[in-house]
Amino acid sequence: IATPGKRGEFATFEVELQLIADVGLIGFPNAGKSSLLNALTNATSKVASYAFTTLEPNLGDYFGNVIADIPGLIEGASEGKGLGHNFLRHIERTHILVHLISADNEDVGDAYRTIRAELGMFNEELLSKEEIVILSKIDTVADQKELKKKVKDLEKVSKKEVILLSLFDDVSVKNFSNHLNAVLNP
Repeated sequence: IATPGKRGEFATFEVELQLIADVGLIGFPNAGKSSLLNALTNATSKVASYAFTTLEPNLGDYFGNVIADIPGLIEGASEGKGLGHNFLRHIERTHILVHLISADNEDVGDAYRTIRAELGMFNEELLSKEEIVILSKIDTVADQKELKKKVKDLEKVSKKEVILLSLFDDVSVKNFSNHLNAVLNP
């Protein structure tokens, strides 16, 4: 038996992918997030010496864990400045934050506080996520005394151990890799 068809129900849906990454790389633009992702996972994220090279999160596989390179945040991101809401939403979907602060910042403590403030203004829960603090691009600091001062300032503000990283130094990359393995596989 056949009957004439009737018009079905109609609806419009907006579907948002809730991708969960194990690790999210966060920080200001040009902090070395994409370079670190490439070094750890053999990903092929675009790297350049200008801000906002990364406009969409890039993912890499790190021994079965997903690392997300989140585009750089700026002051005012929690208010939507610089596509801030889009970038901050990606951070919500990560378990562990790896906060990169570039050593070429004049005030590394202020850079750390700015990003943390933006996270908190967007969603207070982001401040309770496990965080690893990295002082990146340490090869840009010529004076060891100045580098020690930056580390001390950053540890004082973050109240966490600061890991030194230069992607031109295989030992520092290996040290961070070992630390990340210990955090991911306790």
